[in-house]
Amino acid sequence: MSQHRVRTPDPRSRLSQALAQVMHETRQRQLEAEREGLSALEHLIRVAEGHSGQSHHLRRLLLGLYNGYHWPFEMQRLRGLDADLQADALTVIRMATYSGHEIHTFIEGGDALLKRFWEIEEAEDE
Repeated sequence: MSQHRVRTPDPRSRLSQALAQVMHETRQRQLEAEREGLSALEHLIRVAEGHSGQSHHLRRLLLGLYNGYHWPFEMQRLRGLDADLQADALTVIRMATYSGHEIHTFIEGGDALLKRFWEIEEAEDE
């Protein structure tokens, strides 16, 4: 007979507690990023719908978040934005990074809006 006994691990072991803590912190980061990011996203969209140089840079940022493979975002474009827009852009990037949702899903009619931005930017590239 073996002298080793098989036991069921304590479900609240240190490892499971650490995992639960990481999952909780991750979820809190997601919620905070979304809470802060939604108003920033609305602001960026309003400006992106305009006709200024800042509008152009913001369309490129939003398209980069939408489809970074086709629309890689050049970081120097942030320099073309005023301080408030820079802050909002970074907030939206943070939201897109941590939320777990595609950026267009936060916008009513987001897919159509970003496709319109796509057409505008393609026309400007010609």
